[in-house]
Amino acid sequence: MVTNPAPAAAARTQQVPVLSGVVDSGVANFEAVERTFAQMVQDRAEIEPEEVAFCQWDGTRAIPTTWAQYASAVREVALGLAALGVTRGDRVAIMAPGRGEWVITALGILSVGAIPVGVYPTSAAVEVRQLAGHSEAVVMVVGDDADVAKVAAVAPELPALRAVISFDGAPSGLPETVASKTWADLREAGQALDETNPALFDFLLDGGGIDQTAALFYTSGSTGAPKGVIHTHRTLQYSILGSVVLNPELTKSRRDSVSFLGLSHVSPALSGVFAPIMTRAVVTFCRLDQSSEALRGVRPTGIVWPPRLHEKLLSGALSAIKASPASFQKSYEDAMAVAREVAAARRRGDIVPAELQARYDKAQEQVFLPLRANLGVDRVDVAWTASGAMTPEVHALWQMWGLDLRELYGTTETCGWILAQWDRAFPPPGSVGKAMPDPRFAIKISSEGELMVKGPLLFRGYWKDPEASAAVMDGEWYRTGDLVQVDASGEVKLIGRAKDIIVTSGGKTISPQPIEVRLKAGPLVEEAVVVGDGRNYLTVLIWPTEKGGRLDRDALHEGLRSWIEQLNAELARPLQLKDFRIAARALSPGAGELTSKGTIRRAAVLTSFSALVDEMYSAAERDEFAGQARLQG
Repeated sequence: MVTNPAPAAAARTQQVPVLSGVVDSGVANFEAVERTFAQMVQDRAEIEPEEVAFCQWDGTRAIPTTWAQYASAVREVALGLAALGVTRGDRVAIMAPGRGEWVITALGILSVGAIPVGVYPTSAAVEVRQLAGHSEAVVMVVGDDADVAKVAAVAPELPALRAVISFDGAPSGLPETVASKTWADLREAGQALDETNPALFDFLLDGGGIDQTAALFYTSGSTGAPKGVIHTHRTLQYSILGSVVLNPELTKSRRDSVSFLGLSHVSPALSGVFAPIMTRAVVTFCRLDQSSEALRGVRPTGIVWPPRLHEKLLSGALSAIKASPASFQKSYEDAMAVAREVAAARRRGDIVPAELQARYDKAQEQVFLPLRANLGVDRVDVAWTASGAMTPEVHALWQMWGLDLRELYGTTETCGWILAQWDRAFPPPGSVGKAMPDPRFAIKISSEGELMVKGPLLFRGYWKDPEASAAVMDGEWYRTGDLVQVDASGEVKLIGRAKDIIVTSGGKTISPQPIEVRLKAGPLVEEAVVVGDGRNYLTVLIWPTEKGGRLDRDALHEGLRSWIEQLNAELARPLQLKDFRIAARALSPGAGELTSKGTIRRAAVLTSFSALVDEMYSAAERDEFAGQARLQG
């Protein structure tokens, strides 16, 4: 076993937090340090044991966990896994909503040299089988009885699976070959092993190296087959560097955030699991249904959310305004009149006149800050959005309210931001920013208009799929699959995709083809086009078969609805179809909807049948955003 002895405490002080001083000395001077994330957790516990590592919302307040408590729990989990026979290189899957136990478990897995594999908590049983089977997970850690039931349903088809561990309650219904344990059982086993072999944990921990795999993030990719994206401790360290470029305060003072998204996704995992180990970020984990109260209780200073969450929070605030006293509604309208003038000046690149700025400052103090305080985001100066298309009116309205909302761009393969609106305050909507100031984070545009990137944060390939790995690389350059335009200032605008994928406004990347293929397996569906890019749920346009065409309208609708409900039962929640429409005419090559070979041109179809698409989504919310923002200039 290759060992990596822990440095002396005096040396480790220079690495806690690891990125201290990066902004002052220049980001290009940063190099990855020879410490794994598991080793850095123990470093933090030794140097600042009583500082807060993360918090858990208990329904009324944020309960802190110190670095000493964090490191101790990680030690118990790691040794508990070792007692189960988990060894270096084994894969251990976690399927649960984000919570403190998720983070501790992930670092326990890394401490023994194993590899954490995130499985979306909304996954259907068939997807659990696919991801756990492909990764050959030897242990699955789950949240509750519903998660256990999914694993139990597919466990006989997972020959590598040896144990299931549940955060909440004892797992049941598993095959005799699969051990069943609670998380408390796991920690008790770790304590017992530590007593009999107190040197084992340090031996396992010191065997880690920064070029070993630190995570498998599964993504649907552009072909529909889930791929395990390999990231190492080194690539994750450079990903966190990007976060510090955008948020320099991360290296100097506590920065609070609230996490209620699944940590299996790359962005929440980066900001909720890995970045806090290297920075001063403190995350409070909560359930999704606790998010409103947690936001008000924590009052975060940092936000990185997909567009849909920004939209939902804004929509709730506008509803509250309508229910407020008439005097406040009048104050709000007066404040918005001022804010629209300021926003127009910013978009033109003009300096805001002193008199207008004074009126805007008053509007902030008397109207917009109280509004934001009711939402829990009054301490946020700069907020970020990524993982989907942001509605320009939503972007503009938050900025009018004084929240400097900016866009980012990254992929699972970059595990971090390769583009961002980092160089100016209150940027206008429409771009995803420009390349990072560190020259190692480079971009170029192919002759076909595809964005290509390279840098030390790039993934190390797809798990057990060298062909797919080679297909997305051109030497050192990763082909993103996104078509872009770049203006003279370097701002990048997304204009389409080289392959058909959907990114919902919630940030979920979905390949529509597998869903469409399953739809067409039914007797009534000749052709189907799944819709949902930039939307908050999926719908579908349908062209009936000859058999379907012979049915009367009501019978056809009922048959299609029944078939879609049957299909939805087999799909994870983000993949389920919420509505459908039947096209009134056939697809036409003349209208550009089909190629000469009969292949569907998705963009042309969505344009031709845009009225049907709009029927399937409520336009009321976005109309209100537009009415409030009233973009000018």
